[in-house]
Amino acid sequence: MIFSWQLLIMLILSGLFFTWFLFKPVKSGLSHNESNIAINKQRKEELELDINQGLIDDDQFQVAESEIVNTLANELRNNNKDNIEIKPINWSIAIFLCLSALSIALYSQLSPKFLPGSQVLSEPMTMDESIEKLQSFLDENPDDFQALKMMGLAQIGIGNAEESIKAFERAYIINAEDIDLLLQYASAIAATQEGQFDGKARVLIDQAFKLDPQSVQVLYFSGIVAAHEGNLKVAIELWEKALYLMPVDHPDRNIIKEALDTVLNLQVK
Repeated sequence: MIFSWQLLIMLILSGLFFTWFLFKPVKSGLSHNESNIAINKQRKEELELDINQGLIDDDQFQVAESEIVNTLANELRNNNKDNIEIKPINWSIAIFLCLSALSIALYSQLSPKFLPGSQVLSEPMTMDESIEKLQSFLDENPDDFQALKMMGLAQIGIGNAEESIKAFERAYIINAEDIDLLLQYASAIAATQEGQFDGKARVLIDQAFKLDPQSVQVLYFSGIVAAHEGNLKVAIELWEKALYLMPVDHPDRNIIKEALDTVLNLQVK
């Protein structure tokens, strides 16, 4: 977490405000009890002045003085009992620390997270580096189906069809009913046969069609097999069905439509 100067200024100003808030009532005027005490003291002084001037006799003075003294004693007793000592400095420090902890905790949650220098994001791995990572993983997990599929796709990505076929074959032994694997495996074999889906490539496509005849991808590849065999009518039916099942905004729709248009033009000729 990185502190900004705005946060530090906010903490300082907040601390100063609470310090002023605590000191202000302590240094303000007399409290209610203190005012009563001052008034009784003043009454006692006035009573002494009256006796000295002969305005009252001794008996009146004694009664009045006794009353004032008792009242003053009660006020002093109550004042000492109710008065709670406030230490502004201690309270200021405590509040400042609590406010700082709360602000820092909130700031740490809301502020953007920065990676340390040792964790700076590196550049994406190249295909060769990805293959090396996959191979290391497969050395320890030779029967991981998804890793084998990824290895086959990665090898196709760098044009190494033979290694791709080996990876797909190992994955096929583990799970022979994965539609995506069947299609990718067939494509890798076709890549070594000048794009022809003959032999095992066709067997894999037929197997995928039996597993899911409503799959758009399966219909597309089945149409390619039919077109290569010269069965244009079947290819057209398969691709038309694929287009019917595909969403209007599907990104692969144009690919099937172009293949269909090509076959339709061949039929016209």
